[in-house]
Amino acid sequence: MKHLPVKSILFFFLFLLYAFDGWGQDTDLQEPIVSDTLQLYIRNAQYGQAIEFINRQEPTKELLYQKVLCFRYLNDYSTAIAILDSLSAEYPEDVPVILQLALCYEAASLYSKSMDCYDHLLRIDSTNTYFEVRKADLLFRSEKYAPALAIYSRIDSTYSPNYIARCQAICYDKLNQSDSAKMYYSKAWGLDSLDAYSANSLVKLCLKNEDYLSAYTYSEQFIANDSTNATMNALNAYTYYNMKYYDIAIERFEKCLQQGDSSSLVNSSLGFSYYLIDKDSLARPFLQQAFLQDTTNNNVLYNLGKVNFDLGYYPDAAECFQKMVDKLVPSDVLLFNLYKSLAMAQEKSGMFDMAMDTYRKALGWTEDNKDKMELFFSMATISEHEFKNNPMAIDYYKEYRRCLFNYENSLDEEEQDSINGIESKLKALDEYIQSLRVERGKVE
Repeated sequence: MKHLPVKSILFFFLFLLYAFDGWGQDTDLQEPIVSDTLQLYIRNAQYGQAIEFINRQEPTKELLYQKVLCFRYLNDYSTAIAILDSLSAEYPEDVPVILQLALCYEAASLYSKSMDCYDHLLRIDSTNTYFEVRKADLLFRSEKYAPALAIYSRIDSTYSPNYIARCQAICYDKLNQSDSAKMYYSKAWGLDSLDAYSANSLVKLCLKNEDYLSAYTYSEQFIANDSTNATMNALNAYTYYNMKYYDIAIERFEKCLQQGDSSSLVNSSLGFSYYLIDKDSLARPFLQQAFLQDTTNNNVLYNLGKVNFDLGYYPDAAECFQKMVDKLVPSDVLLFNLYKSLAMAQEKSGMFDMAMDTYRKALGWTEDNKDKMELFFSMATISEHEFKNNPMAIDYYKEYRRCLFNYENSLDEEEQDSINGIESKLKALDEYIQSLRVERGKVE
């Protein structure tokens, strides 16, 4: 038994060789099985199960990447970002990893971090137009229109030219550069005749600039190609309204209603158009509906009041006009602050007579003791130092003292420190008023 037979030894080595070969085959077969199982979970949108399955496997770059995608599908961007941060640190030149990180930051509204990722990607591939466009889009979403425009303007003209032209137009529009905006909206529309957004924006700009002839030309051109666009149909009708072709405007707006557009613009414009051709009974329901849709529109409210009055609906007319009065007459608080601010500005400008008159007006718009106290003190100092009128100054200081005394009486016992402070002020004020009286007696 000391030595195994040669046959036994040979069999043993053959067994080991077979076993190792089998283990290698199992490892080779395992990866496709894992991949197929994972993809089955993902295809069935079972992202939670997919993540649990990945957690049971030996972590690899590819599995971690798939895990990130699952967290993205679940809108768990913070977890996805944490994994991607780790992967990007280990694989700083891996474009798909950095791109996923940029997309996750964007989805989490962390636009500056997303832009940093695109800067990183552009250092890896400086010729990649997609990365530049994505960075420009993020600048636009961050309302940084000038730098966004700078990037859009240098994009290769072969890359989605309609999209780039439209983005340039919107940037110019946001920057209030109407002429350039119109030029690029027109270019974008020319590159795609079905680009309703660019066409509508172009007509809106023409209307805004009161270029009604161009608005008419562009809107008619678009409608000839697509008569179903609700926005353009309304803009076209509104163009006729502004050109004072009310009959045609009514016809076009009625068509908008038939196509399901019952917007405030359509109702108010129909109401105005009927009112302007003296068809009050037809105007009234549209103006009523328009006011319900936008209660801040004073033009609608005023014309609805006029129509109600002309048709004999006097209580309704009175209600409309009362609402107008309430809207247009500013509140006492607003008028007080306005007059006080005006008086202070006049005082600082050396216009003391005007300032005193304005302070008096401010007094008429407040019953607040503290407000009056502030005004009387300002008027007293102007009377004393600018007009050299001690009797007038004494009168205003006395009014100031009365307000200060009332303020003291309004304080609670817990506010003893404030009460003590006011007592000291009152004492000093009494002494100061007395000194003015003495000085007045010397002058007399």
